[in-house]
Amino acid sequence: MGPAVLERPGRWRAAGLGVLLVLAALPLVPPAAEALGSFEGAGSLGGARFLDSLKASALEGLAVSLLALAVGLPGGVLAALYDFPVRRALLAFSALPLLVPSLLAAIGWSRLASSLGPSASLALSSHAGTVLVFAGSAVPLVILASWAACALASGSALDAARLGGGERAAFLRAAGHAAPPALLAAVLGGLLALGDPGPGQILGPRGAGSEILTSFAATRDAALAARQSAVLAALALALALPAALLAAPRLAEGLLAREVRGAEIRSSRPAGRAGLAILSAVVLFGSVLPAAGLLLPLRRGVELGRAAATVARTLGDTVVVGAGGGAGAVILGFAAAFLAGRERGLRAILVTASAVVLALPSSLGALGILQAGTRAPAWADPIVRGRPALCLALGAHLFPVAAVLGLRAWGSLSQSWALAGELHGVPLPRYLLRVVLPRILPAAFAALLLTALLAASDVSAALLLAPPGASTLPLALFTVMANAPEALVATLCALHLSLAAAALLGAALLVRSRAA
Repeated sequence: MGPAVLERPGRWRAAGLGVLLVLAALPLVPPAAEALGSFEGAGSLGGARFLDSLKASALEGLAVSLLALAVGLPGGVLAALYDFPVRRALLAFSALPLLVPSLLAAIGWSRLASSLGPSASLALSSHAGTVLVFAGSAVPLVILASWAACALASGSALDAARLGGGERAAFLRAAGHAAPPALLAAVLGGLLALGDPGPGQILGPRGAGSEILTSFAATRDAALAARQSAVLAALALALALPAALLAAPRLAEGLLAREVRGAEIRSSRPAGRAGLAILSAVVLFGSVLPAAGLLLPLRRGVELGRAAATVARTLGDTVVVGAGGGAGAVILGFAAAFLAGRERGLRAILVTASAVVLALPSSLGALGILQAGTRAPAWADPIVRGRPALCLALGAHLFPVAAVLGLRAWGSLSQSWALAGELHGVPLPRYLLRVVLPRILPAAFAALLLTALLAASDVSAALLLAPPGASTLPLALFTVMANAPEALVATLCALHLSLAAAALLGAALLVRSRAA
């Protein structure tokens, strides 16, 4: 077998991709089967309270998606096409809310509202407060998706639009090019809010995620939690599938490398001012104000000793869970991207499936692994119990992130390289080592870093699968925030935020050094 086998189509690609997608969906099977077996109508879902919470969560998700699309699409396009002061720094730090649990932002906004008076606290304790918190992470997701889409746009097409209608026409053309992935990112941002219990637990309005968490953690009714999770998953599927099917062909096609001149950064005073205003507002409301609220209790004292002891106790588990979940996601995602190859249909299927899987709450897969562990034989304990089970659940949940980056990395390889290697008799292992690996490795490292940070920040899955005595830093913060002194919670939040900012800064410096 020569290098050309990497470019050949065949049924083995579709079969292999199907097997990988089934493996990623396996944790969802036990709760789905239990939910179907015990479902006896709306009364078996916990009464009208859960249905009201589900409706409220759906409306919150819709509001988050609309707000993210309205702000994130123009912000990402302006950041990709025009230069303005501190553009790179604003673009980088706008992504900070994606790397920390949403409960940190909720705690920060809650503390800030309390310091402003009862009226501010009352306004924030409504559904508007949870929308504000969820939008803090959904808007950067749309900004990054729009920015990446415009980075792949044709510079020649943009120049032609400028000749025909000026900068306004170029902006509209770029926005139209970025609209499908931005829409998909906005829908995902809204759907991720459906199963997240953190902000509702802190600010007051209880959503579907809070009800599921109560069913499992408080009442210990796993069957009820499974039925509620299945209904939430069905709602997520119904909302994510149309957007994924609409955006997948354009997104998958845009992930392939093209022999065109990319979009150039230009100077435009009106566009620069607009971009600066949008990204500054995103950083202000997504990072600066919540961080200020987190630091307010530190004026009355700093519990650095106890907080440092908690960080030291949980740091090992946090690193293990993040690295394990990220590694599992990268292995699944890059294998799926390789199997999809350059076949348009398989790429569209992978992007669609990735959007649907990522939209489902991580607690659903964790609940499935937990149920499977109770029925598994003793020899399977090292896999379905403890930290490995948590890493498997997070890897299966986050593999779509790695799959999208893997598709882009595979598209950066020229098809003619493999054909030339085949013609000259280059062995496949040497071609993989000398040509493929250097091109794939940076994308794999970026995917590993991103998925590891997301896995380490997850609370829902860790709450269900973390073994006794083990805890990640976000889980420890979630479990003590209601009873611990304000100074200790604030110090823990500040340390968590500092670690995330340091990781983001290190990643940005690494990417910049590689680009240089």
